[in-house]
Amino acid sequence: MINQKWLTTFLKLAEVGHFTQTAEQLFMTQPGVSQHVQKLEKQLNVKLIERFGKRFELTSAGMQLQQYGQSLVKEQQQLLTDLQLDSEHVGECRFACSGSLASLLYPHFIDYQIKHQQLNVSIEAGPNRRIIELLTNNDIDIGIVTQLVSDPELEVLAIGYEHLCLVVPKSESKTVINYDELMALGMVAHPDAMHNWQQVVANNYKDKQAIEVRVVSYVNQLNQILLPVSKGLGFTVLPEFAVKSFSDVAAISIAKLDKQVKEPLYMIYKKHRPLPKRYQWFMDKTTELVNSK
Repeated sequence: MINQKWLTTFLKLAEVGHFTQTAEQLFMTQPGVSQHVQKLEKQLNVKLIERFGKRFELTSAGMQLQQYGQSLVKEQQQLLTDLQLDSEHVGECRFACSGSLASLLYPHFIDYQIKHQQLNVSIEAGPNRRIIELLTNNDIDIGIVTQLVSDPELEVLAIGYEHLCLVVPKSESKTVINYDELMALGMVAHPDAMHNWQQVVANNYKDKQAIEVRVVSYVNQLNQILLPVSKGLGFTVLPEFAVKSFSDVAAISIAKLDKQVKEPLYMIYKKHRPLPKRYQWFMDKTTELVNSK
């Protein structure tokens, strides 16, 4: 790595073109300036200046080093500016949440980014465990999970609930669908299906076992989960956000349950890593959308 002190001296010398003036501006002695240049030449194993009398010219290597050093200075100056800038409309915004919640949030986030194009929004969809891992590793700045996280390093804000929907084919639409009819249909499974189904059973079919269900299909793509249900193949359990975003809602029905099932939503972020101002709009918008009917 190039010695930064020697490089700074060389850049000032190349700019000023005079050893004495360089020494004065850097509060050094003239021999000190010469020594820095000589040490830099030795480190790089190239000649950087050609002296003639009291004057000098940069060699080809010296001109290359000057260009490199000037670009490095500009980058450092830009970095310092960026570090001190905390704009509501500039910078990267990194989130993670469930796929169903992402389908609700992302269109609104992108509309906001279009208005403020110096923002860069990213959302990663994943389960609670993955979201917490991403936050812990500083790969995201805000996560939204459905479990209360007990970690002294994290700030946890309750922002609302997501309602779980028991979705059946349109042909099965009834005021209340019974457990045996669901067993006959079978379940279209997805990564969170069994967890969701267990909550439905615990709240509405307490004398039954969730594991008894027959799985008729499995898919891990959110926008495909309701496709087999719409064609009459099985039921599934999804958050309301995902159901509302399905392209063919006329072909499915949300069964009415005796007891509505909902999961809490928590926004989590690092307690000792203050969020930039640009995150405030996204936090407010997320809370608003989660609680809108």
